[in-house]
Amino acid sequence: MAYIGITVAKSAEGFIVDVVEQEAWSAKSGIRTGDRILLLDGLPPEEHPELMLTGDIKDAASILIERQEERLFFDFSDIKQQPLSFNLTVVPMLLFTLFYLFSIFIAYKKSDDRSAVFLILFFMSVPLGFLAAGAGVRGDLPSYVFMKLCIITVPLMFLQFLGAYFESWGIRVLPLRMRYIFSSLLLIWLGIEWMNAMATGQQFLTGSNFRVVVLFALEMLCVWMVSFKLYFDYRNTQHSSLLKYMIIGNVGAFAPFIILYTLPLLLLKVELVAAAVAASFFLVLPLVYMYLVASNQLLDIEFIIGRLRYYCLIAVIPALLLVPIIGALLRQEPFHLVQWLQAFLVIYVGIIVFLYLKELMDLKLRTRLIKGAHRYEQSLEAFSRKMANVMTIKELEQCLAHEALSLLPIHSVSFLERDMATSYVSLKKNHGLIPPPHIVPQIQHAAERLRVGEYVKLVGGCCYMIGQSQQEQHLMWISDKDNRMEFNHDERVWLRTMITYVGFVYENLQLIEGLVQNLNTKGTEKAPPWVLRLLFRLSEQERRKLASDLHDSALQDQLLWYRRLESLSNDNIELSATTKMELLNVQEGLLDVIHQIRETCNELRPPFLKEMGVVGALNDLCLRAQLNANYTVTFKHSEFRNMLDDEHVLTIYRITQELLRNSMKHSRATKVDVELFHDHRYIQYRFRDNGIGMEQERLQSSFQHMGLSGIRERVWSLEGEVAFQTAPGEGLEVDIRLPFPQHAAAPISEHLSG
Repeated sequence: MAYIGITVAKSAEGFIVDVVEQEAWSAKSGIRTGDRILLLDGLPPEEHPELMLTGDIKDAASILIERQEERLFFDFSDIKQQPLSFNLTVVPMLLFTLFYLFSIFIAYKKSDDRSAVFLILFFMSVPLGFLAAGAGVRGDLPSYVFMKLCIITVPLMFLQFLGAYFESWGIRVLPLRMRYIFSSLLLIWLGIEWMNAMATGQQFLTGSNFRVVVLFALEMLCVWMVSFKLYFDYRNTQHSSLLKYMIIGNVGAFAPFIILYTLPLLLLKVELVAAAVAASFFLVLPLVYMYLVASNQLLDIEFIIGRLRYYCLIAVIPALLLVPIIGALLRQEPFHLVQWLQAFLVIYVGIIVFLYLKELMDLKLRTRLIKGAHRYEQSLEAFSRKMANVMTIKELEQCLAHEALSLLPIHSVSFLERDMATSYVSLKKNHGLIPPPHIVPQIQHAAERLRVGEYVKLVGGCCYMIGQSQQEQHLMWISDKDNRMEFNHDERVWLRTMITYVGFVYENLQLIEGLVQNLNTKGTEKAPPWVLRLLFRLSEQERRKLASDLHDSALQDQLLWYRRLESLSNDNIELSATTKMELLNVQEGLLDVIHQIRETCNELRPPFLKEMGVVGALNDLCLRAQLNANYTVTFKHSEFRNMLDDEHVLTIYRITQELLRNSMKHSRATKVDVELFHDHRYIQYRFRDNGIGMEQERLQSSFQHMGLSGIRERVWSLEGEVAFQTAPGEGLEVDIRLPFPQHAAAPISEHLSG
């Protein structure tokens, strides 16, 4: 069926073309706004009931027009000659394919989840409605009605998904009042459509799109209200991230289509942006939900959203300044309001894209084009790695002096101490020339007002405060540059960052040295729980740092070499079959290494641990353990709704991780039971397997190589109790009782301050 896409206005001169849709066959054939229609399919326009009723020409075989006293005939009878419409054919098919593939992905990942059914229906309603719109505008009435039904179904399916998903958490999404509102909106819309059909003689639901778009906008407004209310009610729970990304996905996908395309087309009869551009925002949906559904984090959403918010803000003023310049350069034709808005949108989006590309290119090319452009960043990175091996304040000062002398054009770095009671300044260590004596009175007078990270400018150099104890201030004096010039911007930023970082490390080293002295005085006494908690926190920090280093360095290098090897084997046709087979084996080996690194990173830093909570984290851990072992895991639990702090969640997670690993390596178990319950006073944890077991006397000697001592110390760190029961052929049973967080020991900070 030919898609003509003409809106006609009746005047004293006859039937005048008022709007020509740019994707229609009529526009591509040369029909313009202002042409007078003489014949439509060989008949006068007034003899066409649909044209008289709606004012639209959706399909036609031929049109005769008059333009400036010249008659032009357009033949649309041969449907094969109709040009392909990108917006009405290609874009809908691409969207349908993408959403269909993503729906299959959801069905595969969540096959037994009722909420996944509504999520799939929600996704498929979007491309099906857009696909039906292409046939509907050509005059196909079933497609036109189907498009309307899809439009009003999209918000309803999303609300059903919300209700089904949060129902499993005991959260009621749709109150009775909101259900009445949706029912009333649908009944009112159906009533208006029926009355319009009776008054005009049209078929039911075949009238104007305006009413269904208004209904869709009202439904989406209700959806956004429900989503925002849920977010504010549960923003301090594990559901906050999920709700935030749902809001981003829905508003980002549908708001541009409604505001920039649909409403201007219905109200002003102009396209503010092309349909394909507006529909491209639908891609936000699969991207956001792919991030939520996938087991691993695919995109750094927080970084992208933060950058987008920043770029959107700074792009406003340049866009407003450039629009009048563009208008002045194109003075040949007067600009209308819509054209001004279109110009602003194009320039605004172009500036945002330019800023993204500029940052990307800057990271890749700046080091190559500008000598030493990133040496300060590289210095900070290298210095942070050195900190992992620094154990004393003396080593820290030595590393800092070496870094400053090697990077800055200076000749002297010295470390001083100032007694806060007497203002006496003493020299601890100097590298290079000794500071001139005349700076001592200046330091005595000015240093008392300094805080860690701040500096005072002196004659011949400057003095930074890098640490402070109850009796003393620790200072670093840096001489002026050799060329007597002031430090430039990059040097000042590097110094400020380095000194601030050193200040934190300095304070921690002071605490650690004090702790070591305290522990040494207690001999072989058992370490108190707060010390164990501190040690485990430091251990987790090292785990996170190691996981980050593995992900950012080793994993990225492996991916790079894998892509290069893949390109080499695919592009080089001269390689023999044997060589290609060897390269393929190397590729598969690299993929195994990449997978192993990712698994190691997940073990060192469990993903989504805070968002999932203790129940979700253990359930995910048990499911993944079953994939790599020969046993089945049964997990029973009470409800823990945001009851445990991060420390308790991580402790229970690490204990379970270690016990599952032991069952796989040592016990030859085929069945594992994990139980986690609470009575609001104590947390009861039980792990039991049906492995080979061992004699109870041998259990103590197996503590080290089986990791059981670490489990015992983790339990002691939270002032809990642990019991290990085993016998030959009876497997291993571990019973743990932990006080609930509100009954736990005092925080570490209280012991440190004491």
